[in-house]
Amino acid sequence: MILRFFLLIIYQLLKGLVIFYQTFYFPFTVFRKRETLDFKGPGIVVSNHPNTMVDPLHVISRTPRQSFFLANASMFKNPIAGFLLKYLYCIPIARPGRDKGVEKIDNEKSFVATYEHLEKGGVIYIAPEGGSEMERRLRPLKTGTARIALGTEARHNFGLGLKIYPAGLTYEHPTRCGSRLYMEAGEPITVADWQTAYEQDPVQAARDMTDHLEEQMRSLLVHTDNDEQDQLLYRLERIVQHDTPLSIDQHYDRIQQLLSGLKQLAQNQADDYGKLQSFVAEYRKALRQNKVTDRGISQQDKGLITAISVLAWPLWLYGRLNNIFVYEIPRWLERKMDLYIGYRTTVKVLGALIAFPLFYFLQYKLVHYLTDSRTAIWYLISLPLSGIGAWAYAYHVQPRIEAWQWRQFRKRNPEMAADLTTRRAHLASQVDNFLRK
Repeated sequence: MILRFFLLIIYQLLKGLVIFYQTFYFPFTVFRKRETLDFKGPGIVVSNHPNTMVDPLHVISRTPRQSFFLANASMFKNPIAGFLLKYLYCIPIARPGRDKGVEKIDNEKSFVATYEHLEKGGVIYIAPEGGSEMERRLRPLKTGTARIALGTEARHNFGLGLKIYPAGLTYEHPTRCGSRLYMEAGEPITVADWQTAYEQDPVQAARDMTDHLEEQMRSLLVHTDNDEQDQLLYRLERIVQHDTPLSIDQHYDRIQQLLSGLKQLAQNQADDYGKLQSFVAEYRKALRQNKVTDRGISQQDKGLITAISVLAWPLWLYGRLNNIFVYEIPRWLERKMDLYIGYRTTVKVLGALIAFPLFYFLQYKLVHYLTDSRTAIWYLISLPLSGIGAWAYAYHVQPRIEAWQWRQFRKRNPEMAADLTTRRAHLASQVDNFLRK
């Protein structure tokens, strides 16, 4: 009882910490139909998994329910990590051929542990793709989620009331602090609806439920066919967003409309689709070679000198210099470790959770040593505020810098600038055609 109470406190503290970091790292987040996750009774929450450890936290932090996690066995490889994960609501599951070098995990025992947790009315999060890849598409789902759901209900003659709650995540810039994030919850799947199919053929029922879940999850996120299509979509959506900025959810709807047009073009006019890919790739190459940006062209009339850019510059400098360690060390760690891109956000967040309190404390002690306690306290208060201010200043000034760079380029190379402008106008008209259909 005491251990359970202690673990509950730890869970709530960690959840608060997660919500705190999300407020700063993903401040622009929209969760459509979030109220779906305010459910009672047993439930399995699932989502796509492009951004490693942050994905389940984005979803579970939005539900008031306490959740267990079905976690890859490889995460339990380290004895200390394994001990902590075991007591922090994680159940290990081995992936055939992928989780090597770890203690043998009996998946049947793991399945029984999930059955028992759900039978008590609990909640569990599962990433049914079975792994994490940073791409805007849903990879084929494993049947484990359906097998667990059906197996749990079968133990109670399909009278438990278990449901599966799907969610989708679409990141704009998944590894960048300040990225926009769109989330959407789908309609719950009632497991008891599959009773007849399960009694006839349990294996086929699990496959059919998995196919149904996969189809529903695809409708909750941007699902491109391949990396090339994802790159094409991203470059075109940036053009229209630079010209006509929309809110997160409206932009997501526009992306889906644009993606639908691209898929139709690829299916019905493959040659034209290939030409569009080449044209966009050449346009992007020209931008990079000339060190200008599409946003700079789109917003070329924005002036660099504004009241904010002039008057707030000293505040930006103060915030930048006094937060340089807490900003740069997580980024340095991420580059130094040279990890798979999907782990960059996780590393930067974990690094920041260490760097912020450590260096704020050291800087506070230094100022306290050089001045007095009152000055040191005011200095400590100024650190996070100035850091946020520096970020907001950069958010305001960066597009203006890019516009100024474009104007300078246009003065030096009027013919090349005219060519880039023509290319961009052609692409903008293509996008407009897709959105009009």
